[in-house]
Amino acid sequence: MKSLLSLVAALAVAVAPAASSVAATPKVCAECVRANMAHLASAEMRGRSCGTADENAAARFVADQLKAARARGAGEGGAYLQPVEFRLPTYAAPPTLEVGGQRMVQGGEILTLEPAPLAEGPLVVVGLADPAAAAGRVAVYDAPYDPKAVDTFFRAGAVAVIVPAPESVVKLWVQLAERGPGGVEVMGAETPGARPPPRTVVFARPETMVALHGLEGQAARVAAPRGAPGVRTTYNVLGVIHGTAPDADTQAVLLTAHYDHVGVRGGVVYPGANDDASGTAAVLEFARILGAGKAPKRTVQFALFGCEEEGGHGAKYFLAHPSTPLTDLVANLEFEMIGVPDPADRKALMLTGWERSTLGPALKAHGASIHPDAYPQENFFQRSDNYQLARKGVVAQTISAWPIPPTYHQPSDDLAHVDLPFMAEVVQSLVGPIGWLLNSDFRPEWNPGMKP
Repeated sequence: MKSLLSLVAALAVAVAPAASSVAATPKVCAECVRANMAHLASAEMRGRSCGTADENAAARFVADQLKAARARGAGEGGAYLQPVEFRLPTYAAPPTLEVGGQRMVQGGEILTLEPAPLAEGPLVVVGLADPAAAAGRVAVYDAPYDPKAVDTFFRAGAVAVIVPAPESVVKLWVQLAERGPGGVEVMGAETPGARPPPRTVVFARPETMVALHGLEGQAARVAAPRGAPGVRTTYNVLGVIHGTAPDADTQAVLLTAHYDHVGVRGGVVYPGANDDASGTAAVLEFARILGAGKAPKRTVQFALFGCEEEGGHGAKYFLAHPSTPLTDLVANLEFEMIGVPDPADRKALMLTGWERSTLGPALKAHGASIHPDAYPQENFFQRSDNYQLARKGVVAQTISAWPIPPTYHQPSDDLAHVDLPFMAEVVQSLVGPIGWLLNSDFRPEWNPGMKP
């Protein structure tokens, strides 16, 4: 429960007058929102995959829109583009599992995401009643995937753990199989060697799990040989509209989204209209509105991140090289997947980590169509770029619509499956509250014990 002081503060915000600015609230340009989404999710952009020419073209497009909105470049020397270079491990050959004369291949019978280059030992079927049986072995745990159970076997000394593939992994089987071995190093943002040693977790199809039961005791070998690392570049797109208050830059509000998606998989383009051309279009619309009107009291910073889909590379670099000191940020609002309404509530958005801070209730009190996260079990607060900032102390939360639509990471995530009238309506509901936040002295705070 909230402390009495927090409750009093929340009530004070809730009864604060908001109606006086309603008549002057600027109108959302629904056609601008549609056009920006349509371009980002077009065939020309080819799904905007991390660190590709397609994603880089999308970054330049977003930068042009910020410039047209009269936001200044907030990168080094006034640049709109902040280059982010990262080193990407590769496989010399697809990972394989060999046991009892059978050979199972990545993307076919098995899938492993961040394996060690080599893990080998006798194959053993294990259970939680006797985790020590996994020591020095390739352990088969034939139960619904549970990260805690898997960790138990590794702590007991397993060299690899094979588990049934959960539905979430099966759904993205082809996409995940095309990824590298993980352990990406974002240059200038991470210390090489800081990551823990890789653990070899192998997801297997149901028929593969059945076959493995008959091979217990045989020598097993999971090989994931590394190739030469590749170096790629993504970009953060940074803009700023400076406020009029004397201390405007030291109490800035940061509006963010990610403009990348998953690209082309198996020869098929994944447009990424909802994820996250919708959030990007919303941020660009806020920039257009704010750039066209009277400058707010507080400074508003804009950051459109690259490579969120492959581990948040852009956001990680931004933390090390922010466009303004993180201590000068009073709040961050991330916009993620706001184009498909939740069937359970077709007129509102949700704020991840609602109960963690005073930000959500304050925005709602001033007219925002937002409510608490309806899917706390999915841990969405930790699964977007806002979390990187939240861990540094910034009150940073994500606004989303339906976070689990059937189009998620599918070729069907196109403009035809985005509810454009809904988007225009909910974005409009945020224009006034964001304007209030930029022109008030309100500073959101973490609720007691809720700071990450």
